[in-house]
Amino acid sequence: MQEIELKFQIPVKALAAVRAELAALPGGTAPAQVLQAAYFDTPDRRLARARAALRVRREDDERVQTLKAAGDNAMTRLEDNRPVPASRDGTPPWPDLALHQGAARAALVRDLGWTPETDPHGRQAGLQALYCTDMRRLRARVDVPAQDAAAGAVLGTVEIALDEGWIEAGHLKRPVCELEIELVDGHPAAVLATARTWVHRHGLWLDAQTKAHRGDQLAREAATGEPSPVAPARRRTPTAGASNPHALRCRALNAALEQVGLNLSEVAAGDASDLTPWTRSAVTGLRRLAWLGLPAPLAHEVTALRHALRPAPGRLASGDHAMTVARAVSTTQLQLDLLAHLLTSSAT
Repeated sequence: MQEIELKFQIPVKALAAVRAELAALPGGTAPAQVLQAAYFDTPDRRLARARAALRVRREDDERVQTLKAAGDNAMTRLEDNRPVPASRDGTPPWPDLALHQGAARAALVRDLGWTPETDPHGRQAGLQALYCTDMRRLRARVDVPAQDAAAGAVLGTVEIALDEGWIEAGHLKRPVCELEIELVDGHPAAVLATARTWVHRHGLWLDAQTKAHRGDQLAREAATGEPSPVAPARRRTPTAGASNPHALRCRALNAALEQVGLNLSEVAAGDASDLTPWTRSAVTGLRRLAWLGLPAPLAHEVTALRHALRPAPGRLASGDHAMTVARAVSTTQLQLDLLAHLLTSSAT
């Protein structure tokens, strides 16, 4: 029930090369998978505010209901997939919350306010279909070799998927062209190793925001007629269950990483007319990282990125310059190195 995945945006000039490299991998020449989904939430966006998403998706000839919710760290999300029958009239089936059990059920109770005792299937939970996605996915699976190990040793297996299509809400449509790297089996470091290679070759930039996040933005804009970016992310360090200083430091590191990643993603997207609030919050997250005793090389790079976004006291980088910095290969590579440090720290 865990999804370990990173998502990247693709520069227009690199798209042809990304397609070609994916086609050369095992499975890369298979026909594109058809993925058409309807996303559900309440009018007051309870799931979106919890960074959760509930969808019913056509996956070629199958229908799957999926709940995604926040995971343990910036790379991980809870994902619970349940097959559902197709509706008779061809429209997306309405979600049945009773399909989800265990941690997924608990997440729905927590994030949606669902009361299964009185509403077993979620018919009274106030869900509405707010937006939909229509994607064509090309994908391949590769084994990632382990470094400094015996010949043939594998760090893990990853799926590399290119999604191209649209998010649609009301009369609005937003194009999607992104690369996802997801762990199939093995160690999460396999995702990071693969990501470093593709980022270096094609100039990809890390996008911590999901399709559900972008879809919710579009749905709010369709409903109000005004652009509706979410407020800057300001992650607080959760302290419940932190039994020792090391565990608390790991949680603080993850919270700061999420704050940096989510805000840099908004800056890189460049959707808002004024990127100052997200740039400022990213700088705050970088300052929090600097307080956490990072190894010297990482600490130096974090400081350099903070200065690039805030070149002088009281002065932030301009919107265009901040967007360029957020999309830079060096910025994404630093985030990948920080995620690797988080994985190593959490394992000790």
